[in-house]
Amino acid sequence: MIDTGKLDDLFLWMLDGARPSADARAIVGGICDGLLETGLPVERFALFIYTLHPNLQGRRFRWLKGEGVDQSDADMTAFDGVEYLNNPLPTVLKSGKMLRRKLCDPDCPDDFLILKEFRKEGITDYVVQPLFFTTGETHLVSWATKAEGGFDDDMMVALEKIRLPLARLTETYMLRLNAANLLSAYVGRDSGYKILSGRVHRGDLEEITACVVFADLVAFTKFSNSASADEVLARLNRFYDCLVPPIVARGGEVLKFMGDGLLAIFPISEKLDDRSACDAALEALREASGGAEEPVFSDDAPPFRAAVHLGPLQYGNIGASDRLDFTAIGPTVNLAARILSSAVLVNGQTVVSEKVAELTGISTNGAPTFELKGFERTQVIVPVRQMPTL
Repeated sequence: MIDTGKLDDLFLWMLDGARPSADARAIVGGICDGLLETGLPVERFALFIYTLHPNLQGRRFRWLKGEGVDQSDADMTAFDGVEYLNNPLPTVLKSGKMLRRKLCDPDCPDDFLILKEFRKEGITDYVVQPLFFTTGETHLVSWATKAEGGFDDDMMVALEKIRLPLARLTETYMLRLNAANLLSAYVGRDSGYKILSGRVHRGDLEEITACVVFADLVAFTKFSNSASADEVLARLNRFYDCLVPPIVARGGEVLKFMGDGLLAIFPISEKLDDRSACDAALEALREASGGAEEPVFSDDAPPFRAAVHLGPLQYGNIGASDRLDFTAIGPTVNLAARILSSAVLVNGQTVVSEKVAELTGISTNGAPTFELKGFERTQVIVPVRQMPTL
């Protein structure tokens, strides 16, 4: 028998945003535990949301009685296989109507693969409900029980009542998740976090110290003038696929792609001091070009040059009043860009400033000096890796 008072309390808690918890898994656990307290014998809960993400199709939260909540993400191929297509989810998405399979009924069909598994686990009733968003999108929640006879009429009424605030909670979560995913994809993980946290005003800058990396493709203009659009796109994507993962894996933040180049920073923090930030940058560049002491360029690692410098910079919003860019500016960034443009003068694939060389123990003996546009004194350009013959 359902305790309607406790059900009302759970309904109002959800309607009020499930405060004070801000963690999605904690909210899911609170909902399922709350339903158990009402007398509803839920054994399994699953929430499916379809996200905006460059590499993922959706996210699932699953609660199992006695085990708690886990979270998993589905990649771009997850919804192409037979296992997904022979599943209740696309059926409910298409129809927009609840689907129920009362497995304890001997006449209940085994028309989906997952039902056979549920029968083995002792599930007696399985319900999939659509969650309708204000945008017109449909997402899904499923419930299962092992109770004798499955969900009774009062339990089904309770599940329908809970479905309404669950849709609003899920939509709120998904909107923030999509915003975080898209900001991370387009402006970088740390920049996206800062924007979501309120750093949205022009001129809102902070001074930080960071190791700056500029990199671009070698002879790209000549290549792009004669190659097809598909070939140009493929080379650019291979270049970014080679550089971005090792940069991000070592604590770097890719701030922008600039045609055939990129700008990344390794901010100094508790995890990265000056020396380790420079080491991380150089290790990322080494991995991007094949990992060998001498660079090895191939279709997987197209020829590129890179420059590394360290110093203070301004990090934040610049731009027009209603069109902003979250980036890094200042003399440190300018010098790194000039060093990159001078790499060709020393036949360098990776070149560093004198400061980076000193921090990382790279010898500057015999390193040439150059006058760089916009800088008063000559600058030492230290080649770390030579450009191979192409």
